[in-house]
Amino acid sequence: MPDGRWFKGNLHTHTTNSDGDSDPPHVAAWYRQHSYDFLVLSDHNHVTVLEDATDQPGEWPVLVPGEEVTVNAMGTPVHINAIGIRTRVEPVVVDDVVAGLQANVDAIRAAGGLASINHPNFQWAFDDRQMGRVTGAWAFEVYNGHPRTNNLRSGGRPGTEDIWDRLLSNGTRIFGVATDDAHHFKGEFGNDRSNPGRGWVMVEAKECTPGALLSAMAEGRFYSSTGIVIGELRNTSREIVIEIDPRLEEKYSVTFVGAHGRELWRSEGESARYRPGRMDEYVRAVVRSSRGASAWTQPVFVDDRVLL
Repeated sequence: MPDGRWFKGNLHTHTTNSDGDSDPPHVAAWYRQHSYDFLVLSDHNHVTVLEDATDQPGEWPVLVPGEEVTVNAMGTPVHINAIGIRTRVEPVVVDDVVAGLQANVDAIRAAGGLASINHPNFQWAFDDRQMGRVTGAWAFEVYNGHPRTNNLRSGGRPGTEDIWDRLLSNGTRIFGVATDDAHHFKGEFGNDRSNPGRGWVMVEAKECTPGALLSAMAEGRFYSSTGIVIGELRNTSREIVIEIDPRLEEKYSVTFVGAHGRELWRSEGESARYRPGRMDEYVRAVVRSSRGASAWTQPVFVDDRVLL
């Protein structure tokens, strides 16, 4: 990764312009008050704009245009985040999951955005069998903070990390993002409510502007987290180096994962290093903490120098 600064951002949240419980200024202010540098307001089939955002730079994070393109394909929810779009994306309704994913990914890219496939395990909508037939998606949600999204494997169904490894192992090069999918900013916070602050991305960019952030994210210069802070990250096909910023009395492990989800190396502690070998098709790292938080680096591929 090139030298730059780390910026914290959330890519998926809702306001009263769709099904959130708070208006856009309140939502944006919450993230600013909790030290987020940038934010995507991703209302369903609506581009939420705060007209005077540039006049009040200290009140809200940097706002990156977005929309959650939302359709049903024969009763299956197909939700795709459009990040950095130039104009609203008109949802394409198709009575087939794969065709619906592809048509809306194409529409997002035509609007100048990054297409991120949301919560595949929400209502057990689809998995790698459908996603692997779609081209052009930039990322998918390896973690979604909504209480109904089923991030972990169980009952014979793959978790989102399983889906990621199956996609990568079968040649689909796609990044993994962590998001809030927040709807509930009022009242008590709890595990059964869709509250903010649960998942985010840390982007390494030269400056916190929409253009610089989008460019860095497009190239994979970020990691995703639910609470772990990585102080130093060198993530290349030659070497992956991770230095964790520890919290008091918290313990960490780092697992380097390769093709088909195989564990390549495991390190206990606040530092980890791995040099990919010629037999490694790709390598990604996942950090776990003793308090239940996780962080995910983006995959690097041994056979070339460029991910996308």
